Amino acid sequence: MISMGSIIMTSIRHKAIILFIFILICNSGIVYSEESGVTNKSQKVYFTLEQAVSLALQANRSILASGYDVLNQGLSLESVNSIFDLKIIPGARAGMSGGVTAEKEVGFGMSFEKRFTSGTKVSVRPDISRTEDTAGIYNTESALSLEQPLLKGLGKEINLDRVKSAEFSIRLAKRSNYQTRVNTVLETVFTVYEIVRQRELVRLNELLAGQMLGHAETAKAKERVGLSTPIDVYRAEINLKDVEDNLTAARKAYQDTKDRLKTILSLPLQTDIEISAPLTYAPVNLDSNGAIDIALKNRIEMEQLEDELKESERKADIAKHNVLPELNLVFDYSRFSSSGDFNRSFGLEQNKWGIMLVSRTDFYRTSERAAYGQSLNNIQSLRLKYDGKRDEITKDVRNHLTTLKKLAETIKIRTEQINQAEGKLSLAKIKFNYGLANNFDVIEAENELQRSRVNLLSANIDYIVGTYNIRAVLGTLIERKE
Repeated sequence: MISMGSIIMTSIRHKAIILFIFILICNSGIVYSEESGVTNKSQKVYFTLEQAVSLALQANRSILASGYDVLNQGLSLESVNSIFDLKIIPGARAGMSGGVTAEKEVGFGMSFEKRFTSGTKVSVRPDISRTEDTAGIYNTESALSLEQPLLKGLGKEINLDRVKSAEFSIRLAKRSNYQTRVNTVLETVFTVYEIVRQRELVRLNELLAGQMLGHAETAKAKERVGLSTPIDVYRAEINLKDVEDNLTAARKAYQDTKDRLKTILSLPLQTDIEISAPLTYAPVNLDSNGAIDIALKNRIEMEQLEDELKESERKADIAKHNVLPELNLVFDYSRFSSSGDFNRSFGLEQNKWGIMLVSRTDFYRTSERAAYGQSLNNIQSLRLKYDGKRDEITKDVRNHLTTLKKLAETIKIRTEQINQAEGKLSLAKIKFNYGLANNFDVIEAENELQRSRVNLLSANIDYIVGTYNIRAVLGTLIERKE
């Protein structure tokens, strides 16, 4: 049920988001303009990885949308529960009829109705009216009615079916919201580290571009004095253009990735952001069987399928109950009176009562029997789906652990490659400086060192992101909030 407290908490959350962004902006850099002599706040906002994740969990549009879905399901439950509330229903009528006798009637009444979870329905109805044919007559009545199902519709479980379904929908919406939060955290982490990767690629390409420019200038100078050939100049200039092209692509990818993060954080695209994230990590050492047990215990998908299976079994019981024929006990009692005098009409001197059994049921009940059969088939289907999901999670855990193990081995290999590339570059420079080789060996060694550094950076980042992925696979990435 949605309370005023829930609405207030939602409003507080939105205000907290605004305050969070305001604090970040206040912590941004200050730029001093000598021309104007005034200080102006820059548009750059600095984020750590933790701050980016925190803001994403508060401001991401997908999370907020799924949160509203939870609120809507809560309102649906409130609506369904109102079936068992006391209903006060006023009614009025005015009209005329003609034929053998002409008559006009004006009336007013009030109905008090209450439905119970057992299926019992009780109503009390006071009513007063005035009819006019040859003379005006006042009619008053106070009636009590009770209806009790004896077969179909009898019992707490059948009458709370819609309530139970609404509660299941709330649980489903909450799990969906949680999964959205998990996916958003993973997307935020991946995007933050992609920004770090692209920023480092820009830096490395700028460094390499400076080196290639130096080679081109050196080759041209040596060519003028006959110490190098035109092919050395062409080689350096071609490599310089390749590096400049890579630098342009890296800068564009860097900006595009920052824009993607702004979208995740629901920040204006014109905001300039700067991200910092640690490149150190703790190695993951998990036993495969133990990790699988943790995942099967914590994964939201397993909890959801277990809940769906219980709900399906409950629905099957409801469908079986609906095959029963309809048979209701109806009891009516009323006191009434009629008089041309308004005050005397309230005497309620006469009474009447009635008790009857009422039944109206399709003899074959084909649709009800088919619905029951479908509910049984749905149970079997969900059991197969449950077993399949267990296997899928088991495979997922093993694959992620294997990937992390391979990445750890790759990091060791890339580190060794950098050492080898640095040694090769040092040797090539010595030979080049003493005129024992042209610039081909130096340029090749610098390109190889660049590739090794990029490969090591990518392996490190992939491992760090992989640690977040394995936590998501185990169902322990973020805390559940009921």
